[in-house]
Amino acid sequence: MIKTLIVLVYASYSFAFSVDSSYNRAHQKAIKENKMLLVFLSKKECPHCNKELYKILNNEPLKAALSKRAVFVVVFKNQNESYPVEMLYTLEYPTLFFLDKYELFSCSAMRSEIEIKGLLECIESK
Repeated sequence: MIKTLIVLVYASYSFAFSVDSSYNRAHQKAIKENKMLLVFLSKKECPHCNKELYKILNNEPLKAALSKRAVFVVVFKNQNESYPVEMLYTLEYPTLFFLDKYELFSCSAMRSEIEIKGLLECIESK
């Protein structure tokens, strides 16, 4: 029984990844860990944005890829903390940006509907 519990706990944490709410902290972590930075740009009070974020956070293969290759941060439009100026001109929400550690775009942004297959392909190609 205890062995089974340990295996289950380990399995649930083996694909664990964290979601940050600070762009600056996430960027520093991406540099330190040599990972890409995924920025989920959202608006407050946006049910569609919440649905798309839920879809990302509850996909096991995606969580495994994120834990190995990326740092994930959720940024809200007009939040006090700064983020790259290119993101200020976003008109569709949510938008998912793929940045390298130098804050250069490494894949095309995904807007409105986040396609898990395309997301996985981008993460795994880097």
